[in-house]
Formats: sequence, structure tokens, C-alpha cells
Amino acid sequence: MKVNKIGILVLLMAMAMVIGPVSAATYEVDPSMSNSEIQNVINNAESGSTIYFDEGTYTDISLNINKPLTLANYPGDAVTLNGDISTSAVFNVYNTAGVAIRGFTINGSSVRDYINLNNVNNSLITNNVFNNAENYTTAIYDVSGYGNNITNNVINMFGWGYNTGIAGSYMYNTIIRGNTLLNGGDAMNIYQEYRGLTIDNNTINHMADHHGDGISIVNCGTPETTTSTSITNNKINDTLYGIFSGGYFRGTISGNTISDISTTGIDMVKKQGVGSLYANITGNNITETPTAIELGLNVPNLLLDNNILNGTSSINTITGFTYPTPHNITVTYNYLNTVSQAFIDATTIANNNMGPGAYTKP
Repeated sequence: MKVNKIGILVLLMAMAMVIGPVSAATYEVDPSMSNSEIQNVINNAESGSTIYFDEGTYTDISLNINKPLTLANYPGDAVTLNGDISTSAVFNVYNTAGVAIRGFTINGSSVRDYINLNNVNNSLITNNVFNNAENYTTAIYDVSGYGNNITNNVINMFGWGYNTGIAGSYMYNTIIRGNTLLNGGDAMNIYQEYRGLTIDNNTINHMADHHGDGISIVNCGTPETTTSTSITNNKINDTLYGIFSGGYFRGTISGNTISDISTTGIDMVKKQGVGSLYANITGNNITETPTAIELGLNVPNLLLDNNILNGTSSINTITGFTYPTPHNITVTYNYLNTVSQAFIDATTIANNNMGPGAYTKP
């Protein structure tokens, strides 16, 4: 019997028109399912699908994601994910884009991290609660890629001195906004290279162990030229350093409240022998600290305007502080106490409120 190939082709085309292309779907998983069963759902889901987790506590969870998916609590359900001590992070996201993880309480285990985002673009981590109850863990780790958003999460590190809230390198056009980070070693540790970061409206409290940084950003790679970084409207309290910047910085540090700092409110220095500063530092309130701002790098362009710099030393310079000819360093409308002579010599200082012990330029 001959097969009518033309007829079959016409039939298949007609079926395709009726059925249409395979589209994103919605799936549900529940606490009775094992990690491998949930992983199978992820593996078989079409790109762009949503996987809802029903209410309850899930144990020994370590899931791999390498395609665009949304993973979320079923609306209104309380969902807790407990990590697997023998494997890696609760969520391992890698080499993909368009992933969203939201609405979970995530408990890691042992020295494992909680969410890894490696080589991931345009993804969202939002409205989660992380309990870093073990030392040497990071809640959101290995973040690298373009256009990621980390927003409105609560990260509690329970006083462990080597725990970190958010860490990553080679981060570009990333937004870190509205998070609360408590009781650890470093709240944020961004290292090696970054561009176009927006870090705003985060609350950071008690990072007094290990490095003790509220916000630490280091760029020893390619300096920003066409992009800039902004660190604005954050509340940082009870840390060793409020904001630490190593290497190259171009951008804005504005509207931050930094208090009860053991060492320095804003520390900007060379890292790996490189560093330059093009910055507007405006409208910050820095109090209860030995040094409000410390500079140890090359400063071609700096505006300090309308800050309260109420440390024992308002502005200090250390080894590495230089400035080219020409340069533009302007200090206006600030509250200042002691200012180092090396900084005074490089600066246009005008219309500041000089506190007790402040230097004035002859």
C-alpha cells in the first residue's frame, strides 16, 4: 500500500494550525513530592512556564534551573524550602535568562548557599525570606550577568560572622532594592568588576563581624565610562564600614543614612593597585563614627555637597590619595569636623558649617 505523503503533510499542517505552537504552562508541586520529582517537573516544563509550590515545608531541596521559568509560592500559601546538606544551593540557576523566584522562606543547610545565579540575565529574586542559620553561607551567591533584579527580600544571618547576604562579580545593570539584611559578616559583597549598579532603599543592620561591610563594591577591571553606579537612600547601622568602594568608582552616593559605624562611614580606596573616583556624594547623613569619609585613591572629580559628616574626622586621606592636574574637588554646604590637610590643599571649600575642631582653608 502506498503512503500518500502529500496527504499526510496536509493533515499535519492542519493539525498544527488548530493546536498551535507549544506554549508556556502552569504547574503545581506539593510537599509530598521528592526533590527529584520536583526537578522532573522543572526539566519537562516549557520555557516561560510558572511552577507553583503549594503550602507546606519541603525538605532536602536542591533544584537546577537553566531555562526561563517562574518559581513561586501558590498565591497566599506559606512555603518553606529546606536545603539538602549533601548537595548544593536550594536553587542553582545558571546560563539562562528570564528566571523569577519569589515568595519563599528559604533555609539553607551546612555551608551550602541558598540561591546561586551564575551567568544569568534579566532575572528576578523578590519577596523571599532567607534564614542563614549556618556559618559560612551566602543567601544570594555568585550573581553574575546583566539586568538582574534583587528586590524586597529579608536576609537574616543570625549573627554568624562569615555569612554574607548578597555576593557576586561581573554584575552589570543590576538593581538591588528594598532588601533588609541583618546580623552577619557582610550585607553585600560585589567584587572583581561591575557596571551600572543601582543599590537603593535597602536596610542593613549589624554587620560587625568578619569584614563587617554594609555595602562593599570593588571594581578592579574595566572602569565605567558610559555607565555609572548609584548607591542611594540606604539605611546602614552598626557595621565596621558603612559603604566600602575599592578600585574604580564612577557615580552617585546620595541620601544614605549611615550610623553607629566602628571604622569608616564611606571608605574609597585603591584595590589591587588601581582606583579612581568620579563621584557626586550628596545629602548623606553620617554619624557616630571615627571617620565619616576616607579617601585613598586618585580623585579627578568629586563633589561633596549637603552632607552631614559628623565623625571624629569628617574627611581623612590615607596612602594612595592623589589628584591629577587639572582636577575638580568641590566641598559645599556640608557639616564638617576635622578635615585632613592633604584634602584641604586639593579642594575648593565653601559655605560649609564647620564644627568643633574643623580646619579652615587659609
